[in-house]
Amino acid sequence: MTVIDILLKKRGLITKKEQAEFLDPIKPDKITLDQIGLQLAAVIKAIKRLTIAHKNQELIYIYGDYDADGVSGTAILWETLNSLGFQVLPFIPSRNDSVRGLSPLGIDLIIKQAKIKPALVITVDNGISAFTGCQYAQKLGIEVIITDHHLPKHKNNRPFFPKVLAIIHTTKLAGSGVAWFFAREVLRHLRGERSSHLGGELLDLAALGTIADMVPLLNANRSLAKFGLDKLRLSQRSGLIALAKIANLDLKVLDDYQVSYVLAPRLNALGRLEHALDALRLLCTTDLHRAERLAAHLNQTNQLRQDKTLTMFLDAKNKVLKQSASQPLIFVASKTYHEGVVGLVAGKLMEEFNRPAVVVALGKNYSKASGRSLKGFNILKAIRSLEPYLLEHGGHELAAGFTIANKNLNLVAKKLLSLAKKSLLNKKLEPDIEVDCELNFNQINWQLFKLIEKFKPFGFANPQPLFATKKVKLLSFRSVGQDNKHLKLSLRGDS
Repeated sequence: MTVIDILLKKRGLITKKEQAEFLDPIKPDKITLDQIGLQLAAVIKAIKRLTIAHKNQELIYIYGDYDADGVSGTAILWETLNSLGFQVLPFIPSRNDSVRGLSPLGIDLIIKQAKIKPALVITVDNGISAFTGCQYAQKLGIEVIITDHHLPKHKNNRPFFPKVLAIIHTTKLAGSGVAWFFAREVLRHLRGERSSHLGGELLDLAALGTIADMVPLLNANRSLAKFGLDKLRLSQRSGLIALAKIANLDLKVLDDYQVSYVLAPRLNALGRLEHALDALRLLCTTDLHRAERLAAHLNQTNQLRQDKTLTMFLDAKNKVLKQSASQPLIFVASKTYHEGVVGLVAGKLMEEFNRPAVVVALGKNYSKASGRSLKGFNILKAIRSLEPYLLEHGGHELAAGFTIANKNLNLVAKKLLSLAKKSLLNKKLEPDIEVDCELNFNQINWQLFKLIEKFKPFGFANPQPLFATKKVKLLSFRSVGQDNKHLKLSLRGDS
């Protein structure tokens, strides 16, 4: 079996068809709705309502989320409808207003902002669990179209959904991916079947959100990321040009790593600490001078986010070291923690101690918590089992969060610990280095490098390959890079 065969099988790609589609992804324009789990009937119903809204010039709000995926998806739908002549405005909730997802408070805020009641609200990257918000909108006579990728709530082991005009939902994509495919169908129906969405500017935003949200970069997500990166490298967006410049990136050679660890954190920073509306403005502006000001704001906020994350992590790590080393789940809380950064700290704790971690920003009466987990413990399922004690919750199997009244905090901490003990019983909570395969030293050459390049873009479910080799002699080494965090080695096979 060749190295390439091993790498493909490690990624769950068994059949020749799966392997061929991975190495040569289908263009996003050729992907059918059925292939990504979107219901054609729901899409058609939504488009029919949009046609009426366009004819009557009714006000539509795109109700997004404040992370990079939500902001990118909001930009996709706002730009699409705006280009078609709709009366459309974007809305990004603020963490400072304690608003996330479609909620009565959020709906009141958009009515206050617009000074009139919108006829239609379209969610992006949220809404699938917003029962209260959807009911409130209906009470006010506002119709709702949900576009989301999060897991729905379950009752008697069956998913159930809010009652709204249309639900455009799949868990196979990121929120921006769902928005992109919906926008593609809107353009096809309103501009004609020949409208080529692939050639437009919006694929760059879909790639940005998809890579940032760390969804599995396989199948349709891989297609969006691969072809979207091509668009990003040629992007004429003033905001992306300015953001890349201030981050010392060359857009022409942009890769998945730079999106994940350079651009996405800057887009996320405002939503964590301030208001993500400026991140949306950055993506949509055509004014280069405005873009440069906004990019500087994002960059400065990201530096503040980094400082807060480090301070909180060191404090949390100190708390963990004082706890029992045998505990299968970390649970730390403090009044000094910022709710916008607790998820990042939880992720760092999980990596440091190789066990699920929950970090809580304590408030006066209510607190915000964020958890990160590893394979073997579905943290969203655990949190949902404690729903009677929580005010809000949501997320994914490995990353979830909740809002809780302080009086329930100790009880929930104990119950989460108990659930983790059951799930992780007899599991080694020590870091493993899992290599894809072992190579002979003479196999490490440019030919192998070029073959591995075909696996790009890398990301969740398609990580950079990791190899092991033996009998290697170290000739020299030196530290390189910012703060000398990397090593440059000269090696020789000692066969």
